[in-house]
Amino acid sequence: MPTQRSVEEVEELAGLLSKSTVVIATRHSKLNTATVDQIRRKLRESGGQYRVVKNTLVRIAADRAGKPEVKDIVSGPCAFVMGSGDPVETARALTEHIRTNRLEIEILGAALGGRVVAGPRVADLATLPPKNVLLARLLGQLNSPASRLVTVLNGPARGLANVIQRYMEKQRAAGAAA
Repeated sequence: MPTQRSVEEVEELAGLLSKSTVVIATRHSKLNTATVDQIRRKLRESGGQYRVVKNTLVRIAADRAGKPEVKDIVSGPCAFVMGSGDPVETARALTEHIRTNRLEIEILGAALGGRVVAGPRVADLATLPPKNVLLARLLGQLNSPASRLVTVLNGPARGLANVIQRYMEKQRAAGAAA
């Protein structure tokens, strides 16, 4: 028989999971409370949360939230990073904090967009540029052929304009000399 506290925690987790764009599972067994608090503060700045929850409760909450892929990243004692903003920012905040503080945290995997991402690939995800930079690059790439086409099409007209300009200058020079 589940306790009232467990039922409330499952409901809260289901709400968090349904809002999350990324869920990252980590192994946290060698961390003390002060370190976990530092991680929580750092992730809060990027719109994420760091929660240590029983695996059974996470599995139930994942089913209720409609995110069964979260169950695939749960193995052994885990802590979860849940981010509701840009998934890259959440992954970057976690991996940078682990790297700069030399923490012994193993990233087990992530649930992202209905798919499971392996632990080492989460670090690759963190190296991606922000979403607005990627969009700007894409628009630049899409705009590049059009601007080249305009340049090519304007070439003959520009050449003709240069010939006419030189002819006018030559006529003025000849008129001024006469």
